[in-house]
Amino acid sequence: MKRSLRSWLWRVPLDQEFDEEIALHIEMRTRELIADGMDPAEARALAIKRMGDVASLKRACVDLGRKRDREMRVTLWLEELRDDVKFAIRQLRAAPAFTLVATLTLALGIGANSAIFALVDATLLRSLPYGDAGQLVTIWEKSDATARGFASPSNMLDWKARSRTFENIAAFTPSVGSMVVAGRDGNAETVSRQWVTSGIFDVLGVRPVAGRWFIPEDEQQMARRVVISEGYWENRFNRDPAIVGSEIKMDGLLFTIVGVAPKEFEILGRTSLWGMLPFPKTLPPRVRGAYQLQVVGRMKPGVAIEAAQADLAAVAAGLATEFPDYNKGRTVTVEPMHDTMIGRDLKTTSVLFLGVVGFVLLICCANVANLLLARATARARELAMRSALGAGRHRIIRQLLTESVVLSIIGGALGVAVGSAILQVAPVLIPEGLLPATVTLTFDIRVIAFCAAAALIVGVVFGIAPAFQATAMAPTEAMGADSRTTTGGGGRLRNLLVAGEVATAVLLLFSAGLLLRTLMAVSSYDRGYRADSVLTMLVDPLGSSYPTPERLQQFFDQVEAEVRAVPGVADVGWSSALPLGESLYGDFALTYEIVGDPPVDESRKPITDYQVVSPSYFSTLDLPIVAGRAFDARDTKDSPRVCIVNEAFVRTLGGRNPIGMRVAFKVADSLTDKPNIGEIVGVAKQVKRRPDESKDFVQIYVPMAHDLTDDVLMLVRSKTDRAQTLTPLVRAAISRIDTEQLVSVASVTTLEDVEWAATGRHRFRAVMVSAFAALAVVLAMVGVFGILAYSVQQRVRDFGVRRALGATTGDVLRLVVGSAIKVITVGGVIGLVLAAAFGRLISTMLFGVQPLDLPTFALVTIVLGLTAALSIAGPAWRAVRIDPAVALRSK
Repeated sequence: MKRSLRSWLWRVPLDQEFDEEIALHIEMRTRELIADGMDPAEARALAIKRMGDVASLKRACVDLGRKRDREMRVTLWLEELRDDVKFAIRQLRAAPAFTLVATLTLALGIGANSAIFALVDATLLRSLPYGDAGQLVTIWEKSDATARGFASPSNMLDWKARSRTFENIAAFTPSVGSMVVAGRDGNAETVSRQWVTSGIFDVLGVRPVAGRWFIPEDEQQMARRVVISEGYWENRFNRDPAIVGSEIKMDGLLFTIVGVAPKEFEILGRTSLWGMLPFPKTLPPRVRGAYQLQVVGRMKPGVAIEAAQADLAAVAAGLATEFPDYNKGRTVTVEPMHDTMIGRDLKTTSVLFLGVVGFVLLICCANVANLLLARATARARELAMRSALGAGRHRIIRQLLTESVVLSIIGGALGVAVGSAILQVAPVLIPEGLLPATVTLTFDIRVIAFCAAAALIVGVVFGIAPAFQATAMAPTEAMGADSRTTTGGGGRLRNLLVAGEVATAVLLLFSAGLLLRTLMAVSSYDRGYRADSVLTMLVDPLGSSYPTPERLQQFFDQVEAEVRAVPGVADVGWSSALPLGESLYGDFALTYEIVGDPPVDESRKPITDYQVVSPSYFSTLDLPIVAGRAFDARDTKDSPRVCIVNEAFVRTLGGRNPIGMRVAFKVADSLTDKPNIGEIVGVAKQVKRRPDESKDFVQIYVPMAHDLTDDVLMLVRSKTDRAQTLTPLVRAAISRIDTEQLVSVASVTTLEDVEWAATGRHRFRAVMVSAFAALAVVLAMVGVFGILAYSVQQRVRDFGVRRALGATTGDVLRLVVGSAIKVITVGGVIGLVLAAAFGRLISTMLFGVQPLDLPTFALVTIVLGLTAALSIAGPAWRAVRIDPAVALRSK
């Protein structure tokens, strides 16, 4: 043990130690042989020979010695670390106020970062919940109109048959619809439904919870098959395995349930069941122009996405040559399926939040570093005494770093609790639909590891500067200095940290201002309609109960008359879509052209939105008809087709009067080459499809009688400002018509709620960034307050002497306030410069406001000035109230 300690302290070379030991043994053995009467030379040679292979023995002994020294060094290091940790804990317990403030500050920063890291981990770092998810891609049709368009069934099937880089290709309809399911009790309910092709489950590599997937025989037989979700299986059928193979009646038709899909399969859409979309062996030529499917594929192992892109591009080029009427100018775009599912907007939001909370953590750490600097200054004599007793600077720095790391570990442990609490309330804060089904926020081992890593990094990085600063002064100088005197270097470093806090707070405050201005812009748009209190709901009658358009129209007319008679109802209308809401037809658009204008190539025809409405729709929403007329009793099933266009449609006509024009429009998914032709009889005021639209969209309204469907949205305008209270009365009115309970009523909401949901993304970003910006400003001003309060405390005698020599209150205020204003001004200017650059980085999230928005700059300056004044007021008041007599008597 002593030899090991000597080897560690004096570093005796192991080679030298071995040589000395061997020489001693040879010498002793030689003497023994000489004593036995042997010649000295022969005795030495025999002693050496009996030692054997000295070189091998030396190598073995040196290796053992080095191993012994390593173990000794590790043991000593662990013992010292244990002693340092114990001492650090005693020091922290001796200063409970300092420990509490520092750990809570770190817990706040690390906790916020851990919660946002959970979001970033789920959106950017984790792969999709499928085997070999990196091989999954989304395949889009690319044309002059769009780089990411839906595909036609014919093109999808040709891609599947001709590609050489894909194991399988399948598709699904991008929108989730609904069907009326007749329950075993005779009542009807609306169930969400999505159409998929037969190979979709195989492409994604999902195994059924029960039953099987669609098989080629199902498609060949054009059979009605469905797969239900695990959630629907549990809620509706109580996980009964016998449900597989049974029939379910939907929209009056019998479908066979063949399997149950696991919960993670809802990645394609939040739906209760998937229906098979069968294709016959030979599709009509016109189907190649029905762009209605979102296509996904699984690449073969080892195939790069660039190779898959080139492969399908060659296939698309061949199709363009074979079918120029539909495929001319059309190719493909291949992108990772992960990018499609997450979306660019969510990725940008996640990175923004991570940057924001990262800045907040920097401010928290700067505050803690300032506390450590102040604490090290107060402990200057203690550290000088330890140095005088033999502790080297390296040893003292290590002890101070240990204290910093222990402090950060405690803060990190509390940060785990803070982050977990944030994720618990996250579902309430995050707008519905912001996160796709593939994103699940969980506080798992990865997030805990992030907290641990962040705590260690913070403890080391922000503990180094205070540790070096605390040991910079010579022991004799520190022992002779007044314990209340601040070193110049420490003061400069504290000022630098506070200036950085202010700059960071200004940057976050400016970003929050831009996002709040964006929220104000999207919330104050011209809605077009003027009605305020409107109740909406999806009315979905069972198709088999109303088999003819006449019966269905009669039902809707009866329901409308019954609801109008409800007390408190001002008007009732029907529509296939809501302003700022989703359309029952999904995202499919129409191409249109004015009859009589020069013909336009099919791929270059303009796009219009399509909405089916009742004659009373415009009066229910109080949506003005700015020219022509609204729909009325003349527009029946047998009357000539008519339509109403919006103001954006009129602006495409080059100043021509639209009234009387005939417009030909074709629904992309109607599988027909024959367009619908309607006469324009009116122009409706422009409404918005999204609150942040930079360009108004073109829209065509058609009468409900001309395109009747068995699921439609009913709008009920209330005479009061509480439309939601009409819900039970309206349901009762529908029940009086639907006496057999064969009509499903779902998606009950109000237009106010639809508007609120439409601005949810902007509100979520603005509120979150504003909350973190407010926290950053508070922390920065706490830093300003702390450095000023500490400076005043250290200069009590200085101020006392100045007051005794005749300094006025104004002189003292200038001394205190002047130094603070200098730090705040430097930080504020740096922050504004950074904000100008950062505003451009988030320009894609802005609407109605420029990245260099002068009102926001002015507002940030005002807020900074007010909060700075509050933070300066306390220390300044303390300074001017110093009594010279008391100050001069103090030590």
